[in-house]
Amino acid sequence: MLNTTTVTTSSPMSGHKIKAELRIRELMVENKIRSVSALHRLLIGRRVTVSHSQLLRIVDNKAEHWKVEFIEAFAELFNCSVQQLFRFETVPDAEVVTDAAT
Repeated sequence: MLNTTTVTTSSPMSGHKIKAELRIRELMVENKIRSVSALHRLLIGRRVTVSHSQLLRIVDNKAEHWKVEFIEAFAELFNCSVQQLFRFETVPDAEVVTDAAT
């Protein structure tokens, strides 16, 4: 299971959270970018400073946070909205805790 970032819904009493996953790997396939190394070169070409290891964490949804600069660069590179960079899913609080522990 992928590690994900969780964001609370607008109603904290609902017992649900929103699980957000970056769709970078899917977008890479759609845009014929074959490797994280190729993506890294494209970002460097856009003057986005990111280490290869940090980019791997971002692509694999293991990063705890991202610079806004990265999100903007991905949206521009993939020619999509910021919302299209993410997949959102509503999950019960208990499932989010279980995912974080794995």
